[in-house]
Amino acid sequence: MRVAHSNFSKNVSCVLTIGVSSLLSFPSFAETNTRNRMLEEVVVTAQKREENSQEVPITMAALGGEKLEAFGIEATADLEKIVPGLTFTQQYGYTVIYLRGVGSESFLPNSEPSIASYVDGINIASAHGKSDAVGPVERIEVLKGPQGTLYGRSATGGAINIISKPVPTEGYEGFLTYGAGNYDDRHIQGYFAAALTDRTGMSFSYYKDQRDNLNVRTIRGEVQHDDKQDFSESFRLKVTQTIGDNISITGIAQKTDVQLADADKKANIHPSGLSIGADPQEPGRIVENDKQGLMRTDAELYGLIFEWDLDAVAFKFVYSDQESLTFDRTTTDYDGTSLNKVSFFTYDEPVFQETYEFQLSSTDNSWMSDKLTWVAGYYHLEGGGGFERIFFELSPELATGLVTGLAGSIGDLLTGILSPVTSTPVFLEAGGKITIDSDSVFAEATYSITPDLNLTLGARYQEETRGLINSYFDVINPLFGTPSEEYLSGSDQSNNIRVATYENPDLEDTSVAPRLAIQWFPSESVQIYSSIAKGFKSQTYNVLNFFSAPDEVDKSETTSVELGFKSDLLDSALRLNGAVFNTVTKNPISAFVGLTSGGVVNYFNAKESTTKGAEIDFLFQPMPSMNPGLVLSGGASYIEAEFTDFEDGRGYDEETGLAYGPGAITLLGARDFTGNDVPRTPKFSSNIALNQAIELGDFGYLELAVDYAFKDSFFYTASNTPHAKQPQYELFGARISWMYDPKGITLTAYVNNIKDEDYFVQMAENDFGVSAALAPPRLYGAKIKVEF
Repeated sequence: MRVAHSNFSKNVSCVLTIGVSSLLSFPSFAETNTRNRMLEEVVVTAQKREENSQEVPITMAALGGEKLEAFGIEATADLEKIVPGLTFTQQYGYTVIYLRGVGSESFLPNSEPSIASYVDGINIASAHGKSDAVGPVERIEVLKGPQGTLYGRSATGGAINIISKPVPTEGYEGFLTYGAGNYDDRHIQGYFAAALTDRTGMSFSYYKDQRDNLNVRTIRGEVQHDDKQDFSESFRLKVTQTIGDNISITGIAQKTDVQLADADKKANIHPSGLSIGADPQEPGRIVENDKQGLMRTDAELYGLIFEWDLDAVAFKFVYSDQESLTFDRTTTDYDGTSLNKVSFFTYDEPVFQETYEFQLSSTDNSWMSDKLTWVAGYYHLEGGGGFERIFFELSPELATGLVTGLAGSIGDLLTGILSPVTSTPVFLEAGGKITIDSDSVFAEATYSITPDLNLTLGARYQEETRGLINSYFDVINPLFGTPSEEYLSGSDQSNNIRVATYENPDLEDTSVAPRLAIQWFPSESVQIYSSIAKGFKSQTYNVLNFFSAPDEVDKSETTSVELGFKSDLLDSALRLNGAVFNTVTKNPISAFVGLTSGGVVNYFNAKESTTKGAEIDFLFQPMPSMNPGLVLSGGASYIEAEFTDFEDGRGYDEETGLAYGPGAITLLGARDFTGNDVPRTPKFSSNIALNQAIELGDFGYLELAVDYAFKDSFFYTASNTPHAKQPQYELFGARISWMYDPKGITLTAYVNNIKDEDYFVQMAENDFGVSAALAPPRLYGAKIKVEF
């Protein structure tokens, strides 16, 4: 159980004191130009219109393309190293994101993440192995706090908004990057954009990253020579056509291929009684798994953006069609040992989503444009996802023992089917897909009460219907022996015995997400703002259901109150921003993974969680006259996130490993998690970076960079079991680049995780214990970039 920290008020006071003192004490100096890539002005569209990031009443990290390159950011997961309060982890190949202590333990396609992801205004569907390679981008915006008003569903914790580079209106531009590193890392990235005519432009980008395995899989000490490796590959085509002076049409096509093989090797570091015969494994690069974990996903996205400037108003239409499919055999060694106990696999895990959005927004020629800016729109989504067929392969001993503990008609039926089984594995099969139909309208306006005081009001109203289709539970008849790959990967179910078919009514729900913000500008370079905002995460069904009917998962709602400041001081030599916040989530979603829970992966609601915290970030040019190329940047976040009402907790006993809580076949009652920490949320996180640009005259210039990131300890489960706890860790990185503009050449050498720190990228607790996978070790290499 968690003990509340009495230092919270003291920590918040320190942050506010530093911030307010800085605002009051710094004078102004003449501006000094510099080549340092860290110094850039970023225009954002966080409020669906272009604004300077320092003038928006939202706490955010706004990172332009050059700054991302200077930090060595190549994927959205890298952002946690430079954005305080942001945590990226994995669960069975899915990405799990928490921001400011708000997130969700749900990871399957039936429930979206709590941090919404957008690319060029298009919501990106959550998928197995989803990996957002940054590529050539204009900027990335990490918006903190509920963004339900403008970004809609599943933005309870915030949103990550990626804006690609615009298509040029004249000439051409491009670059080619090649990198190589240890573990035979190979990295290729290319970009070409050109104006084909005075009305038509296009861009094409390509990305591929691949390396040898970081981990070694063994079976009882014997090395397994796995032929699968992690890799990601994607291309993106963007074409823009202008018509006259006020209409533009942009088409987008994107294809991504991601494979995770090495990343899903997990060591069972704390086996339970069901793993009898397996010794605890030490966290490390050698893992005992009898099955090679593998996940491969192919995702396609097609988009259309139509923009029409009607002088007094601007019209925008955004359409997207997305589909993600797994291919090959997606496999996870469920027990995490070299014993052939249980594994699950699927050949068909679809995710699909079609959206369109109509927007109207104000322009400089709108009515009252000197005082009023606004945006309004309508958004429609049809989508869903789940499993056409997913299989659990169980040893005969485990299957018999599992069935013995089941009561009722399902237990009796399974006993009759499996009683002849003595030596062959048992294959259980299930299916289930969520369907979504959602409509919403939204509006937000900012009114200038005085030149120094702005008021923002907005709201979104949504109606949504969710259904569950093709939900069933089968056993493949063991009398036919082990099924062939052809049978498992196809649509033939003639050897199946239907145990249960689940039919559930559609879930219908309405939601409202309001937002109120007030801004005061005491000077041209200082903003103080306060806001209250709400976001919601839609209700759903559990999609993996074996031994019991699908349970409904209630909608969760997050409300956050925030007070913050943004400042540019010393004529932009110092940028200092900070905020304090208090967030309450009603019905946060928790997860329980277990064969004995009725559904393998079972989502359920706590009643309430609360997050309060403070954060600060800065960008500082300490010697603008003597050394204009020196830049310091960093940030810190302090978060207290706990469950304030969670009486029906589910988990595994720390001593016996037996499941407890509603639905457990052990019949052990629920435990009170009230006061426990919200998972995947370090109390303190910080980062600092030093970047030095050195002019070399006719020979270009050097850029030297070192960075440091710290994360406090955190739990991976709501039960706060010490067996699934990430200790605090720190990461150091360094880079050196030589840039020669006349030839467009950049040479970079880098090293990440200099101290070769061991820390986890995932920890999963189930019936067989706690399995864990380490994040990448020390990685180093070099790359060359040629621009033209």
